[in-house]
Amino acid sequence: MIRPFSLLVKPAGADCNLSCPYCFYRGNPVSGGRTARMDAALAERIVASYLELPFPEHRIAFQGGEPLLAGMEFFRRVAAAGRGASFSVQTNATLVTDSLASFFAEEGWLVGLSPHGMGRAFREGYGRLVDHGVDVNILELVTKENVNEPENLYLTLRDELGCMHHQYIECTAPSEFAVTSAEWGAFMTRLFDFWMDEGDADRVHVRLFDSIAAQIRTGEPEMCQFAGDCRHHLVVETDGKVYPCDFFVCDDLCLGDASRQSWEEIAASPAYAEFGRRKRGHLDCPRNAHALDDGYKTFFAHALPVMRSLV
Repeated sequence: MIRPFSLLVKPAGADCNLSCPYCFYRGNPVSGGRTARMDAALAERIVASYLELPFPEHRIAFQGGEPLLAGMEFFRRVAAAGRGASFSVQTNATLVTDSLASFFAEEGWLVGLSPHGMGRAFREGYGRLVDHGVDVNILELVTKENVNEPENLYLTLRDELGCMHHQYIECTAPSEFAVTSAEWGAFMTRLFDFWMDEGDADRVHVRLFDSIAAQIRTGEPEMCQFAGDCRHHLVVETDGKVYPCDFFVCDDLCLGDASRQSWEEIAASPAYAEFGRRKRGHLDCPRNAHALDDGYKTFFAHALPVMRSLV
């Protein structure tokens, strides 16, 4: 039986209206360049075929680059083709219009936001989403510039923006923005202690902490880096080509073509099985060459006893 997976769809490839210097996807040669766009008819077929798989739930996320460059009509068509799926989109928020915010609210999409400096355009887009009642979370990239400010980052998201769903992700490239293992372990530990000291365990959802709690309760990981196998989702690029992870969209890891192959054929690729084995024995994601393992060990040694007492 086919192993369940979620879909990550790149409707505009690596194209983006911003040029964040730390974006891991910027300039990806496989993505087709700045003019690449996924045809809506192809997206409809991909979504429909995915929904035919006998999974307990079907999760489809649109990412980039900046996926909103695909346009409103694209998302309307995939939403209609994917009734019953759980949809989300990750955006920098600067292209969010009232029409898009209304659409996401009506369709029940989760919108993840990636702020870049939290400038005016981001705040206006964020405000539109909040005003329309869209479920949002914020993914804050932790870089060399802010790794020593976990409390300030947390307060900015919670108090200044009023967001109660946070995700913090480590930057490991390029080197001028990258955090070390020791810095990452200290950041997570301080963030956890501040979250606890503020009495926020029941009101502010930090994805890392929520994932730990869920894994303690169920024994099953919610975040792929805490699993023993990397096969949790498949990435579909603008041309229908499929890859095992958005951090590994490269020619030698192309698993197949969703425009002409079944998901069963793609998931049976020997390259996919081999990719899944990269994670074993490590806490950190393979994209970092497991360089942050010690930082995670430091954090878990500190936080796990507390988390077990809360669950």
